[in-house]
Amino acid sequence: MFNKQISDMFLRIADALEIKGENVFKIRAYRTAGQNIMGLSRQLLELFEEDPGEIDNIEGIGKDLKEKIIELLMTGGLKYYEDLRAEFPEGFLDMLKLSGLGPKKLKKLHERLGIENVDDLEKSCRRGDLENLEGMGVKTQEKFIEAIGYFREQVGRMLLPEADKCADEVLKYLLRFKYFKKIEKAGSLRRGKETIGDLDVLAQAGDREKAMDFFVKYPEVREVVAKGHTKSSVILKNGTQIDLRIVESKSFGAALVYFTGSKEHNVKIRSIAKRKGYKLNEYGVFFESGGKEKYIAGKTEKDVYAAIDLEWIPPELRENRGEIEVSQKNSLPKDLLEPKDIKGDLHMHSTKSDGSNTLEDMIRATRERGYKYLAITDHSQLIKVARGMNEKELLKRADEVRGIAKKIKDIKVLMGVEVDVLGDGTLDLKDYALKEMDIVIAAIHSKFSLDKEAQTERVLKAMDNKYVNILAHPSGRLITTRSPLKLDFDKIFKKAVQKNIFLEINTHGERIDLNDKNCRRAKELGAKFVINTDAHSVEQLSEMKYGVITARRGGLVKNDVLNTYSLDKMLRAIKR
Repeated sequence: MFNKQISDMFLRIADALEIKGENVFKIRAYRTAGQNIMGLSRQLLELFEEDPGEIDNIEGIGKDLKEKIIELLMTGGLKYYEDLRAEFPEGFLDMLKLSGLGPKKLKKLHERLGIENVDDLEKSCRRGDLENLEGMGVKTQEKFIEAIGYFREQVGRMLLPEADKCADEVLKYLLRFKYFKKIEKAGSLRRGKETIGDLDVLAQAGDREKAMDFFVKYPEVREVVAKGHTKSSVILKNGTQIDLRIVESKSFGAALVYFTGSKEHNVKIRSIAKRKGYKLNEYGVFFESGGKEKYIAGKTEKDVYAAIDLEWIPPELRENRGEIEVSQKNSLPKDLLEPKDIKGDLHMHSTKSDGSNTLEDMIRATRERGYKYLAITDHSQLIKVARGMNEKELLKRADEVRGIAKKIKDIKVLMGVEVDVLGDGTLDLKDYALKEMDIVIAAIHSKFSLDKEAQTERVLKAMDNKYVNILAHPSGRLITTRSPLKLDFDKIFKKAVQKNIFLEINTHGERIDLNDKNCRRAKELGAKFVINTDAHSVEQLSEMKYGVITARRGGLVKNDVLNTYSLDKMLRAIKR
């Protein structure tokens, strides 16, 4: 069982206990544990196998929760959770994934309208049943209908980081077996899509039968769907399907192209091959003549593309969005962003607000990643739950941070703040405090339901503040639970160019925001970017890679991204 599953289960338990009206401290314990587990850089199962005592070192995990974690790791289930779920109608707790619907509202909907699942809620909204409920109304119904549509689009899909970690665990297991010679991820995961359905894995193996036997015995397998000589499919305990295909060496590159996709990309390159008199499939590139096929290429992806006069196209670009035409001209970007290009992280939190690690912890972990600079950017006062700071507290904190920074020679520590954009577009802190910051990040954490014109004007006004350097997670979305803000993105992107404000690709949690399509459009308009983890723990610093993947999907190169610059160049670049 993976960390994401355990975290989700603990958070769901907290919600269920809140609906039941249980002790607030018990609720908080489960919620804190769930959040801390999600922030771990290593899998709990791995830690447990090395030393069961390691679980004691996780913040917020006491004796009772430790026992529940061990039960999950050993059995794949938790009796306490199943008993709790049984107290509610089937599908009831799933409604908590809907944007704007928390435990209190859900309890009211159940008690007053008898709503038990998403279908019930949709029917009630369309009938107008919520209009007379205190604290709800017509607009609430409209929001829920929109949220339900967004929720249904995500059902059965994993977030990119979750899928990547799941695939890594499978590959780590397979590589223990001597018969596997080469293993690669494929499918939408290899292309770096933000949500993933099934996982595809390609491999070469010396003894296929023994290799497949080993695969289907993976400890996390719940069901073997099919087992064959060249392909086997299993469903894991978390519900994920994994297809393993074993491919011959001479066809490995062709199979990797084919099973990486996208479907639209593959259709296009096959038509190009056909026009040139070739046949292209998962086995290779073949020349057809007199009813016979002659093998041309297939061992590597580069061989496959070269055989049809294309330069190799990075997997993240294979969506048939013009990359093939650019490849035909040999004009694909030669310096597409790579993880090694990142020199710093300019958005992170400490225990001063809602982070789980101290400033010193964050500095040490950032230094260990080889970065040259970082910015500590705790919250402003609006977000009470995040223990945000007012002007006086921020300036005092700035003195503390700079005092620590003076003692550190091998990494530059910048003082910043993530300041909230208020409903009218003004900022949550006065200019005299913002003026003293090295980095000012403007962010929206409230009033998500404003109409397009009002929301756009709100953001544009915030960007007029002369101290703002970065616009954080610009669309405001959470991939599985909250749809993007209604914004005129072209106006936002043009304003960013005009004001020299960097657009953030935020990798924290469910964000991946900006997404790849917005990155591409913003770049067309001349905007520049910064990739930040918005880390709330040292473990979350590792999520930088998913921002890089998104940037690559958006066609961004090294010079497009602020935190690929040297320290001096970066500091010059952010000046307003």
